[in-house]
Amino acid sequence: MKRVYAIFTALLKSWLRSKIGIFFSFLFPVMLLIIFSTIFGGAGDTRYTLFVQNFDVENGEPTGLSQGFVDALEATDIFAIQYLDTDVDVSTYVKENPSFNFSYRILVIPKGFEEHAVNKSLSVRMDVTLDTLLLFQEQYAQYMDEADLQQIIEGQTILQQMKTTLPTDLSELVLLTDRGDTAAPAMTSVIYGVVNAFSNTLIGTEDVVAITGEPLEQKELRVVDYYLPGFIAAFIMTNGIIGANTTISEYRRDGQVKRLAATPLPKSSWVLGNILQQAVLAFILTGIMIILGWIIFGVRAFPDIYAILLIFVGAVAFCSVGMVLGGVIKDVEAASGAGNAIAFPMMFLSGAFWPIEMMPEYLQTVAKFLPLHYFHEGLRQLMIFDNPEKSVTAFVILGVFAVVFIAVAFKVTRWKEL
Repeated sequence: MKRVYAIFTALLKSWLRSKIGIFFSFLFPVMLLIIFSTIFGGAGDTRYTLFVQNFDVENGEPTGLSQGFVDALEATDIFAIQYLDTDVDVSTYVKENPSFNFSYRILVIPKGFEEHAVNKSLSVRMDVTLDTLLLFQEQYAQYMDEADLQQIIEGQTILQQMKTTLPTDLSELVLLTDRGDTAAPAMTSVIYGVVNAFSNTLIGTEDVVAITGEPLEQKELRVVDYYLPGFIAAFIMTNGIIGANTTISEYRRDGQVKRLAATPLPKSSWVLGNILQQAVLAFILTGIMIILGWIIFGVRAFPDIYAILLIFVGAVAFCSVGMVLGGVIKDVEAASGAGNAIAFPMMFLSGAFWPIEMMPEYLQTVAKFLPLHYFHEGLRQLMIFDNPEKSVTAFVILGVFAVVFIAVAFKVTRWKEL
């Protein structure tokens, strides 16, 4: 253990003298934490700019229904409405306005929107009434006297005649969006929801299904709290794989490994010393990210004893991968490239930064074969849901992963070849 501790202290001092090492171990993860948390952490407050061009005006003012529809859109708190004058040519405006350099979202309300909406709602109401009278006649005619039945038939005839005098054209809104606008599908869904609610109100229908309920978790957490475990897991993984691999590459390039080979130091102490250093750095990185997240974003997802233990197991597992790469690949540049080729795809394919449900099905399958997926899912179960039982899978997979790769690291680490 003294030898392991000596290797650990030597590696830690060497790392502290490396500005690049400090940057990629701490500053780079912290920068990404701030960037991602700023972008995604305010997802619940996002408002999309929607330009509205309303041609349905009377005496220079929007009609009641057209303005009511715009008010309904604004009441969702999802849209920030901006109005376009009716004399604006939309296609020219999109090309010339700097606001549309990346995407455009324009809703055009045509002339006659209110008139068509009122007429169509009356027509629908009449259809409902006619269907009701017909059903009533079919089901209860045998219980009615002739006079009452004749009145129902006459009422049907009158309604059918009145219906033929009503225009039945729909009030067709025009929604213009950019094909490259990633927010367009979500925006369109919200607009369709408002359209349906608006239509139901016009024809006088009532809700027959309601949604109730509250989130199951009891903690008062922000969006950034749910991302924090993924950030911690991802950067512990990259530091473990790339950090250990880089350390061996630098020592080999400087000739320091050859000097170590001339000492009685066993290779097992060298491997364990590197793993211990990365585990300590993992705890330091976790502490810094949590403290900064608490100061800047007010996060409340703090690790308990089980999460701390899982962080240790994860750091050991991924550092052992770096030790294997450093032992197998002798070329310095090739070893660095291999570490990056493993770490960065795993970071983005494992679902650490976003739910895997957002990815194609085949990538979801790939994610479930990556150890990082179980690492960050285990941390979320512990830090967010206080559910140690559901983190057992992460402990088992990462534990087995660590044991296997440490054994392989012992095997492939050869002093003479280093």
